[in-house]
Amino acid sequence: MSPNPLAPGAAQPQVFDTAAIQRLDAAHFLHIPGVRVSPAEEIPQLFAVFFQIRRAFHHIFNNIVGRSMSAAKLRAAIWQSIFTHDIARYRRILFSKMADLTTLITGPSGTGKELVARAIALSQYIPFDAKSRSFSHDFSDLFHPLNLSAMSPTLIESELFGHRRGAFTGALEDRTGWLETCQPPGTVFLDEIGELDSAIQVKLLRVLQSRQFQRLGDNQTRHFQGKIIAATNRDLAKEMAEGRFRGDFYYRICSDIIVTPGLREQLQESPGDLKEMVLFIAQRIAADEAEDLADEVTSWIGKNLGRDYPWPGNFRELEQCVRNVLIRHEYHPQAAFPIDAGQKLVDDLNAGTLTADQLLRRYCTLVYSRTRNLEETARRLGLDRRTVKSKVDAEVLGSGRSTANSDA
Repeated sequence: MSPNPLAPGAAQPQVFDTAAIQRLDAAHFLHIPGVRVSPAEEIPQLFAVFFQIRRAFHHIFNNIVGRSMSAAKLRAAIWQSIFTHDIARYRRILFSKMADLTTLITGPSGTGKELVARAIALSQYIPFDAKSRSFSHDFSDLFHPLNLSAMSPTLIESELFGHRRGAFTGALEDRTGWLETCQPPGTVFLDEIGELDSAIQVKLLRVLQSRQFQRLGDNQTRHFQGKIIAATNRDLAKEMAEGRFRGDFYYRICSDIIVTPGLREQLQESPGDLKEMVLFIAQRIAADEAEDLADEVTSWIGKNLGRDYPWPGNFRELEQCVRNVLIRHEYHPQAAFPIDAGQKLVDDLNAGTLTADQLLRRYCTLVYSRTRNLEETARRLGLDRRTVKSKVDAEVLGSGRSTANSDA
C-alpha cells in the first residue's frame, strides 16, 4: 500500500508547476455554484481551497467512523466548522478569517473531542504561493494541544503566554508560550477548558477580544494570530450558574459549538457500528489480522456484555476493551464508572430513543429507587399503586422490599 500523503509526518505535496497553474483557464472552475472566479492571479487561492477540501475529507471521514445519525451530524458539524454552511461565501471572503472564530467542543469524556479538534486544526486554509510553488506551512505542524486539567494555574499561564526570566520561582530563562509560537494558520487546543482558573479566563478573554497578550513578567504587547479550539466535558451552564465559569468568557468561546455524542447513543441508533468501530481500533493494533481481531472482539462483546451495555467510558472504553480481549480474551468493566439512572434517562429522552412504555417504566423505576415506597411513588406520579408496581423493574422492586414494609 502506498503511503498516505495526508498523514501527519508524511512528505507533503507542496511543490507545483507554476507555469501549469498560470496556464489554467479560470473557466474550468466555473462549475462551482456561487464561486466568482476572476483572472488567473486568483487561481492559486482557489487551488489552496481545493487542497484544504481534500485534507478535510481525509481527517473527517477517515477518523470519524460510524453510520449512525449522531456520527453523521458530527461529521457535518466539523465540516461546517471548517468551511461554514456556505462554501461559496467561505471561498469569497471567509477563508482568511476563520481563525477569529473560537470553536467549543463539548461532550462526555472519551467521545473523541481531541480527535474533532485535530480534524479542524489540520484542515485549516493554507495559502499557496505561485512564485515559490509551495504552501506557506506544513499542515502537520499546525496543531498545539494543551491539557489544562494536568497543570497548575501558574504552569498554564507560562505554557500559554510565556514568561520572562525571574517572573516566578523556577523561571530560569525566557520562555515563548503557545500563543506566541502558534502562527497562522495554526491552532491552540485548550482541553478541559472548564478547569481553567477564573483569573486566567480573564486573560484569555482579552486575547479573544483584542488578539493581544503579554508574557508573565513582561509588559511588551504581543499578538496572537492563530485559532483557539476549546473542549470540556462539564456542563458550562451549570458552572456559570454556580460562579465557577465566567459568563463573559463563555460568550467569547461559543460562536461555534460542536457536541460529541456518546458511544451508547450511536450504538442505539446503529447497532452495526460496533463492528465498524472495533475494526477501526483493531487496524491500529493488529494490522494484517485486524479483521480476525475485530470478529473475535465483537463476538466476545455480544456474548459477555450484550447489545445493551451502556459503555460509560465511551469510545475510550471500547479501545481498552479491544486491547483487553486481545491480551486476555476477556474484559471486566470497572465499577469506577457508575451511571446515574437519572442522567441516563435524560440522555435517552434527548436522543429520542424511548417508547412511551419504556419511558413510563424507566421513570417509575427511577422514582421508586428514590422513595422505596410504592404508595409514595404512586402519589408523586399521579398513578395508582398497582400501575406503579407493574412498571417498576422487578430487580429494583425486590431489592427495596426489605426496607419498605408498606410494600409487602
